Amino acid sequence: MSVAYLLLLLCSIPFRKTLPETISSEGVTVLIAAHNERENLSQFLPSVLNQSYPLFEIIVVCDRCTDGTVSYLKSLSNKNLRIIEVNGKTQGVHPKKAALQTGIKAARYDWILLTDADCRAASDGWISGMMAAKEDKAICLGISMYEKRPGFLNTFIQFETLFTAFQYTGWAILGKPYMAVGRNLLYSKQLFINTGGFGKYGGHLGGDDDLLIQRLATGRNTTVCINTESFTLSRPAEGFSVWWRQKHRHLHAGKKYPIGVLINLCIYPVCSTIFYAGIIYSGISFNFAEIMLFYILRTCIFISIFVCMGRKWNVPVSIFFLPIAEIVYLIYLLFAGLYNTAVPIKKWK
Repeated sequence: MSVAYLLLLLCSIPFRKTLPETISSEGVTVLIAAHNERENLSQFLPSVLNQSYPLFEIIVVCDRCTDGTVSYLKSLSNKNLRIIEVNGKTQGVHPKKAALQTGIKAARYDWILLTDADCRAASDGWISGMMAAKEDKAICLGISMYEKRPGFLNTFIQFETLFTAFQYTGWAILGKPYMAVGRNLLYSKQLFINTGGFGKYGGHLGGDDDLLIQRLATGRNTTVCINTESFTLSRPAEGFSVWWRQKHRHLHAGKKYPIGVLINLCIYPVCSTIFYAGIIYSGISFNFAEIMLFYILRTCIFISIFVCMGRKWNVPVSIFFLPIAEIVYLIYLLFAGLYNTAVPIKKWK
């Protein structure tokens, strides 16, 4: 069942497309909410400033910055760069969402393309690819990966990020969009404003991407961009404790997911857990050789699926690590779910 679930998603996602020959002429506002992000902006912002798209602006909303972010941005003297300073908090609205709302209201153009201060565009055709992929839709879900680093943790991060993108893009193509990543997300300014923005989740930590998508997105108004030149790349967490805090924050919004979405997302881990439990029980109680043959067959299909996805999206995957990654992933989901239920989330900066 779990393999059938993966095959369904795999078949829904087309192979990589190239950048369009005809570039859209619609204006785009790239929006970044930043709180004391001078170091990240100095490293990653140039890839955004150097986009080849003909009509765009970049708004960096500096939320209570005290690390010299504003002075650094002003020193760039770039005609496409606008700086908005926010020096206080908005009652009842989470600081990051307040910063995003401020930037969206100030945007000159009708299309808002979100990314983070610690993200870089995969190419100078990032904006072009996202705008081409949206076609006549109001929302376009982009993909964001993490930079490759040595070590077990980074290898697992690569797998988990690939799997997450695999799921939300696949479900969106099947007409059931349920999440996005704020590191690469395009939507209509008017759609955001006319539907009340973040709505009842304005004061909620996180959810400026996934909970927003669940409010605004439908199978009719949403598409995805699977062009690898329109990916964004982020700096991965270094160290288990940093990564765990990051995942705790990301998963916090999951408590607000509709029951239908949660059921869909439980299909794979529940079926996979049953499979492994069945393998262990059957291997002990029945013919071990036959059970191992079944395990090997299922594992080969699993590996083939992720190797195929990795090639589609230029994400390195190790065929030897994948069987281990799946087991670690299932354990991670179990403990992350329990931890997220028991431990309150810390406020965003």
